[in-house]
Amino acid sequence: MRENMKKWLEQAESGFESWGQWVIRRPWWVLGTFVLFFGVLLTQLPKLQMDTSTEGFFHPNDPVLIEYERFKERFGSDKAVVLMIRPDDVFAQETLQALTSLHRELEKKLPYLDEVVSLVNTTSVRGEAEELIVEELLVEWPKSEQARQALKDRVLTNPIYRDQLISADGSLTAMVVRPMVMVLNELASFSQKDLLDFEESLPGNSDMDIFSIGDTPTDLTANAHELTLAEESQLMNVLKSITQRYRSENFQIYLGGVITMETTIHASMLENMPQFTMTALILIAVLLALVFRRISGVLLPLLTVVVSLISTVGLMATTNTPFTIISQILPSFLLAVSIGYSVHLLTIFYQQLQLGKSKQAAIVEALGHSGLAILITSLTTAGGLLSFAGVGLAPVGDLGRFSAVGVLLAVFFTLAPLPALLAVLPIRTNQQTQTVIAQQDSLMVRIGLYSIRHPRRILLVSSAVLGISFFSALQLEFNHNPIAWMPEGHDLRVANEAINTEMKGASVAEVVVRASEKNALKSWEWMNALDQFNREAEATAVGALAVGKSTSIADTLKQIHQALNENRADFYAIPKDPELIAQELLLFENSGGDDLERLVNPLYTIARITVKMPWLNANQYAPVLQELRTKGEKIFGSLGEFHLTGMIVLLAETMVLMIDSMLQSYLIAGLVITLLMILLLGRLRLGLISMIPNFLPIVLGLGVMHWAGLPLDLMSILVGSIALGLAVDDTIHFFHNFQRYFHETGDPEESVRQTLNTTGRALLFTSVVLSIGFFSYTISEMNNLLSFGLITGLTIIFAFLADLLVAPALMGLLHPKK
Repeated sequence: MRENMKKWLEQAESGFESWGQWVIRRPWWVLGTFVLFFGVLLTQLPKLQMDTSTEGFFHPNDPVLIEYERFKERFGSDKAVVLMIRPDDVFAQETLQALTSLHRELEKKLPYLDEVVSLVNTTSVRGEAEELIVEELLVEWPKSEQARQALKDRVLTNPIYRDQLISADGSLTAMVVRPMVMVLNELASFSQKDLLDFEESLPGNSDMDIFSIGDTPTDLTANAHELTLAEESQLMNVLKSITQRYRSENFQIYLGGVITMETTIHASMLENMPQFTMTALILIAVLLALVFRRISGVLLPLLTVVVSLISTVGLMATTNTPFTIISQILPSFLLAVSIGYSVHLLTIFYQQLQLGKSKQAAIVEALGHSGLAILITSLTTAGGLLSFAGVGLAPVGDLGRFSAVGVLLAVFFTLAPLPALLAVLPIRTNQQTQTVIAQQDSLMVRIGLYSIRHPRRILLVSSAVLGISFFSALQLEFNHNPIAWMPEGHDLRVANEAINTEMKGASVAEVVVRASEKNALKSWEWMNALDQFNREAEATAVGALAVGKSTSIADTLKQIHQALNENRADFYAIPKDPELIAQELLLFENSGGDDLERLVNPLYTIARITVKMPWLNANQYAPVLQELRTKGEKIFGSLGEFHLTGMIVLLAETMVLMIDSMLQSYLIAGLVITLLMILLLGRLRLGLISMIPNFLPIVLGLGVMHWAGLPLDLMSILVGSIALGLAVDDTIHFFHNFQRYFHETGDPEESVRQTLNTTGRALLFTSVVLSIGFFSYTISEMNNLLSFGLITGLTIIFAFLADLLVAPALMGLLHPKK
């Protein structure tokens, strides 16, 4: 077996040497092909998009996303910007004037606006004599203290306004800004109301929903696109500029809502990515200078990794894959990961130059010595990353695919264009290079020799650390709350807390019910069922999470019925007569009321129920949603269909996908990398043993997460698979070179000495670069990136120490010195 392994290694090294000779003979052909390939991808960069939406976490064919898209097609998006306004007195004359002025300016100046809803224009329904009056609430300003008090009483006693536009104690008011659902590409833009008006023009016997899945686009929609993140950001920038001029101690304004969250994360991404990338480039350049002490040793590796990164991003743009909150780590990640390949190659290249070999011979020797290990390490890293490719979370899958592609591109550029550049550039021998970090080399050798001479002592301590860390890792909790990614005191968190506390919730679940017959929803049975669900939903609470408010067309009908009966409170109820229900709804519409457009379709076969809840960690929603689903199926089961969707449902499902993704990626990464190690080392036993120093740092890193009180969130679930794919690189270089020298000498101690003398420097460098690259994320204001960078950086350090201590100890037991 050993002879076969030795023969295989010799053939592989000979193959890479032959490749080096081929490149040396044709350097300009290689470089020309590389430039052409890179140039094509470079032209695609302007097409790159960003996506920080909650919907972006799902694959297009995910049933949860399909249900949500159907809801948006019918009722528009449930996303909005919520302005929480805390004045001295909501109903004071100066406050009402400021509210009106702000409201009108937003209507006039906001781009991509559908509507603004506030106390200024919310629908007021009241009866006078036998007439139903439907008008804006502030169509007439209160001119006296008595009129002002009457307005306050009307608002605070109206169940529809309470906890929607006014807090229960009357101290805060809300203004809701809804952007357009669709934007015309050329002519202008249209709102959801335009879509609903268009649907009403359809033949009376039609029950179609425009934009429904599989429908042929109409002339109205053919040139339209859904509002983009960039357009949302434009709206938010104008809104912030306007509200800033209205802010004062007596008129405090908080900006919350899903759109505020998405655009805030988007802005943070735009700020973070250049910082991470530049930090990684600067640190890598400094370390390269310290290691190689030559210009070529700095510029050539940097050129290789930058070109790899740009090519990868170009492929993302070509395939219309957006940058997300997950893939924002890709640039600095690829820079840190890919630099190791060129460092391993250049380390041997420069060492051969110092030995007096020609440049061409040094290139061939470097490829023969390190080519196979570089290729295998890239495959194991790509294998670890590809473990994300098939997971349910779309951004994680995209990160896995394109980071793996980026790694393979980096290897391609290291093994082809880099040797070609070395062949055509003037490279001089630098005598200082040999002594730059000789002390570090000597220290690593001493540590490695101590380990191989005292293997049981090292492995006993390692086993104790592994056991304690594993127990701690089992206690980690999953968590998903994008708003909590922002630091304490951030405007978004302050606004979210205010809306949660004062308005009984900053997020919603949406219920869609469907009847089989036209006008069925006008029946008493359906209206009563809608009203009953509202009451039962508002009584739903599990643990710390309680439903804040539930509203539907039943609330509007009760308000109409009350107004038509002398505004008496005891008539705030569902009429028993179905003909009266139809008459009152028709009267409301004929009186100018357009609220029903967002609550029911024109044929009265589909209705919407909005259930408001606090914005909390996603793992808290599942029990409440199950309660709502159980109640809904019980109430509507005999009447028609019941579907639960909306932002809260997406958040809760993201939590499920997180857990599945972590388990799946860890399992696949472990299996793929273990198989590759067995194939590389040629022996099942050795391949399995080699995974011990790879799994140990992962478990230790997860244990540190628990000790530090950090949760498993969308970023930190990536730590294990990413770190495993990276940690195995150093292990491969160690075991590959140990096997090489052991076949030559038969002496395990001498094999460790030579391995660390030739490869140890590169192992140290790549580990330092990787850890610093990940530690650069700790400068982010976003908590999830900070914890991801901290834990992954520590895990890389643990992996280096494992290769320095545990790997030689394992070899000491496997090959005891005779």
